[in-house]
Amino acid sequence: MLSYWAHFDGSLYVEIATEGYDGPRTPLTTVFFPLFPMLVRAGTALGGGPVLWGVLVSLAATFFALYFMYRIAEEIFDIRVARATTLALAFFPTAFFLNAVYTEALFLAFAAGSFWAARVRRDLLLAGVLGALAAATRQIGVLLLIPLAYEWLQNRQEFGWWGLWRVGLVPTGFLGYTVFLWIRFGDPLVFTYYQRTHWHHELANPVTTLGRAWVEAGYGLRYIPDLASIFLGRVPAQAVEISNTVNFASLALFIVLAVLGFFVLPPGLSTYAFVVTLVPILTPTIWQALASLDRYLLSAFPLFFALGYLLSRSRPALVLWLIASSGLGMALTAVFVSGRWVA
Repeated sequence: MLSYWAHFDGSLYVEIATEGYDGPRTPLTTVFFPLFPMLVRAGTALGGGPVLWGVLVSLAATFFALYFMYRIAEEIFDIRVARATTLALAFFPTAFFLNAVYTEALFLAFAAGSFWAARVRRDLLLAGVLGALAAATRQIGVLLLIPLAYEWLQNRQEFGWWGLWRVGLVPTGFLGYTVFLWIRFGDPLVFTYYQRTHWHHELANPVTTLGRAWVEAGYGLRYIPDLASIFLGRVPAQAVEISNTVNFASLALFIVLAVLGFFVLPPGLSTYAFVVTLVPILTPTIWQALASLDRYLLSAFPLFFALGYLLSRSRPALVLWLIASSGLGMALTAVFVSGRWVA
């Protein structure tokens, strides 16, 4: 009954959860890191199917993620920004992925939790462990070295030299997976081959990517007046074209927030957000210049602090944003659960 939350990549996570990396689409599935399907598999041992547990894991992770985001924003700014940040994230147009059979919620919980542990809890060991779990969920988790290393550098006397090796725990989640791939497939980086050959992610000139994205966004605008058309057929071209427009609008928003972040956020956080935003621009696909960008950028969690900072300046602006954001979110959710392409 919950299969509509496991479309596209979600079906691959279900396959890994039930069959490991020995399913019919192996080794293609090696692109998907193991921690999320491992938790789903553990849940099924208690009863219930993998889709049910995929949703439950994501929902539980979302609550932790929102808590960590609130506490970080409260520590850096104040309670007003914390509330605006939490609301902006919870009602973001692609926030529905936080309860789908995707890794967005779990990664966000571990990533935000890692920085919370360092900045708020002042515990670099916990930060390193949570960062390692993030890196075992998605490969960009290793980028948490940036904000954690900065926190250690700024507080060397408090954390001591032992704090540095605790920060160094972050890549172990990634390295552990590569060791498994080396033993199982004889190639520790086999997933990179399928990222190139199946999903066709290749390094590209960011200027070229942005030029493609601009053209693709223009094509998508043609279908905006007839949104009902995206529900015709299984994965109609209209849905993909409109997603290009949404992705470009998301990029414009996040570039503004990334620039603002350099002025209002700790340097480690703003740098992390900028790099995470840059990765999909540097590695486009041949099908879409900004494929899934509005979903990927949920991982750039510091940008939501910048958004919360902006929205907290004016209550009417916050209300208007939440109305527009949640309205678009409902539309995108309807598209996704009906099996059409969103991100």
